[in-house]
Amino acid sequence: MKVVFFDASELEEKKINDFAEKNKEINIKINRSDVDSAQVDDYSADVISVFINSQLRKETLDKFADLKLILTRSTGFDHIDIDECKRRGIKVCNVPDYGDRTVAEFTFLLILSLLRGINLNRRGEANTMPGSELNGKTIGIIGAGRIGTIVAQIAKAFGMRILYDSHRNNQLIDSIGGVKVELEELLNSSDIVTLHVPLTKETYHLINKDNILRMKKGSYLINTSRGAVVDTEAIINGIESKTLAGAALDVIEGEEFAGKEMEIIRKGESYDTIKLALEDSILKRYDNVILTPHIAYNTNEALERIIDETLENLSGMLKGSGLRNVVC
Repeated sequence: MKVVFFDASELEEKKINDFAEKNKEINIKINRSDVDSAQVDDYSADVISVFINSQLRKETLDKFADLKLILTRSTGFDHIDIDECKRRGIKVCNVPDYGDRTVAEFTFLLILSLLRGINLNRRGEANTMPGSELNGKTIGIIGAGRIGTIVAQIAKAFGMRILYDSHRNNQLIDSIGGVKVELEELLNSSDIVTLHVPLTKETYHLINKDNILRMKKGSYLINTSRGAVVDTEAIINGIESKTLAGAALDVIEGEEFAGKEMEIIRKGESYDTIKLALEDSILKRYDNVILTPHIAYNTNEALERIIDETLENLSGMLKGSGLRNVVC
């Protein structure tokens, strides 16, 4: 069996090598770059493991003729063409619970930075303007799953009022004083809106040019979920209209185009692609917008959980004991 790991970090590489030493019957190759850097011999892999930087669309899957399993070392799997994998009989597994607390804690790093005027994009520039406390503010949590629940618990410790929008009531959030409301009421009433939903057809542009202008005047928007949950043009409109006092984005629509704007234009990419790339650049102009490069998950503890669960799944396949967290 041949297994290729893409997007591997130094920590992951060490654990993968330890696993390979104990399972010498497997041919394991480690690649620090994404799947676009694959060599010809990589395409004969039975199993590949990727992170969100690797886009597995039909044209890429076409190259992996023997592929049976994709292990994505992430919770989200919108970087993988799931319908195409189903058609080909390729199993896909994710790691759904590695970064719950990690992402929730990072969310509050962004919130506190925004409210205290600390712009993480601009080193060494002190802000002397007074900031704001969290105590007494209303936080609106969109998505009350594992991460959203921890965000609510942290918000409670700060003395915040908690609103949440979810398909069903969350008893834990309810028990600490949270109130389930519809999305429109949450946007109208919250000082801080934070997103913790997966990217699906239903959540694509959940925050858009229409409803962002219905947010509370002077509120803040935080996104640590998936970029396309928020329409980038909507954020620009919200900042320009002063509906938003600020935004902090660990993920952004079209983040894969960061730093490639001129290359995209020269290649004659589609209008939508060029528009996304340029909108991302526009956001960098605003002092009240914080952009971080999709690092909310990035702690030693979370990375260990990711690779441990991935290797457990690979071991389960080898031993015939079954796969966990099967997406399709």
